[in-house]
Amino acid sequence: MDPILNQINQLIHCIETLSEELEIADEIIDILSENIELPDEAILEAEDKKWIQKAIKKEGSLRKTLKAKEGKNIPRAKLEAAAKKGGKTGARARLALKLRSFKK
Repeated sequence: MDPILNQINQLIHCIETLSEELEIADEIIDILSENIELPDEAILEAEDKKWIQKAIKKEGSLRKTLKAKEGKNIPRAKLEAAAKKGGKTGARARLALKLRSFKK
């Protein structure tokens, strides 16, 4: 048999095998999706709208860490310096900078 024809036959066999596996995978996905209840989009949207409330867990902790006076805004330079740090303080400073940008 010609080597090219042999390779073509092997490719055809691989394609047939893959198409059978894809059909089985589709059937598995259908079975799994019937048993899983996905939340309504309205619930997901309502949860997404409250991400700021969820992000601020300890109000005033960034101010305390940066030793900024109460009743005044934390200076932008202090926030930017703290944002470069890692850990909770850096994350809180980055969030504060993001929230500050929403005011404009």
